Amino acid sequence: MTLIEGLALTQVIFTRYILVICLILGIIGSLFNLIIFGQKKLRSNSCSVYFIATSIFNLLVILCGITPILLLSYLPNEPALNSSIFCKTRAYITHSLLMMSRSTVALACIDRFALCSRNVHIRRLNQHHIAIILVIIVSILWLIIPIHMIIYEDIQMPDRRCGASGIYLIIFSVYAAIVTSIPLVIMIIFSFWAIQSLRYTRAQVHRNIINTSMRIARRDVQLMTILIGEVVVYFLSTVWFPIYTIYFTITVNIPKSTDRSAIEEFIRYLTFSFFLYINSCSIFYIHLLASKPFRQECKRLVLSLFKRDQNNQTNQTNQTNQNNRVFQRTSEVSNIGNQLNEIYDPQQIDDNPDNNNQ
Repeated sequence: MTLIEGLALTQVIFTRYILVICLILGIIGSLFNLIIFGQKKLRSNSCSVYFIATSIFNLLVILCGITPILLLSYLPNEPALNSSIFCKTRAYITHSLLMMSRSTVALACIDRFALCSRNVHIRRLNQHHIAIILVIIVSILWLIIPIHMIIYEDIQMPDRRCGASGIYLIIFSVYAAIVTSIPLVIMIIFSFWAIQSLRYTRAQVHRNIINTSMRIARRDVQLMTILIGEVVVYFLSTVWFPIYTIYFTITVNIPKSTDRSAIEEFIRYLTFSFFLYINSCSIFYIHLLASKPFRQECKRLVLSLFKRDQNNQTNQTNQTNQNNRVFQRTSEVSNIGNQLNEIYDPQQIDDNPDNNNQ
């Protein structure tokens, strides 16, 4: 087996098996995130608003991003999947949703920094209604900013790859590197500042020299731990995107051997079609690893759902048994009535000659 054949086979295995598993686990994880952070005791927290928004965006990314890749893998010659309209629409929607997801994580980092800040005006950013407004603004912006992709993204021949070409390829590479790096830089900077502020606050609490209003609830600290886990995974899965984009732009006009082109194409697949979606699919499981209270909340949720099912089954069984008992009693009463009718049938009494003579 040649290098080209080996890489092509590996790509098929990744797509048809690993991505399918990621699709299923990602959908389940996103739904669990929505249920947990949507609970009454959590959804009033500003950070939970960002987690809910991120979960929604990630769920849409999984459905709109991974599903077409799987369809193209199994139906490579389907005309609808290789059309210009499908290429433009998929590229625009997936990019917009990815940027919404990244932006809400960045906003969550800013929110945690505001929570730990010693500045009263900065701490005002840590409010539920402000979080909702920012999520709406970010969503609208990322529906407007990537509109250029609908115009210039198209099917590229001869390999029928959906992407950019010509001068727009260079422009898009710079654009992609910038918009991908900005949320990443914001996450790193504000996460670092939040951790530093949290350490300072804890030190002041231990010394009993801090204002009561600056005390941070344990739940907020746990949300910060979860957020740091998200940032780490986002960095590991996304940092390759701007690196490869810049590399490809620089070397696009350089003559390359067949093996080098195959390697670059495989790296492009990992960067654009695998790692990006691994991030969206793994957030819930990162939460499980990062936070013990989150694991306990998931366990409580699963047990409550299981008990609810058991109670429903028990209630259905009791209702069935009760209906059977009522039916049985009704049948018994009906049988007794029939027997009495047979004994004291008025028609039989009237037809009896003896009775008439009397």
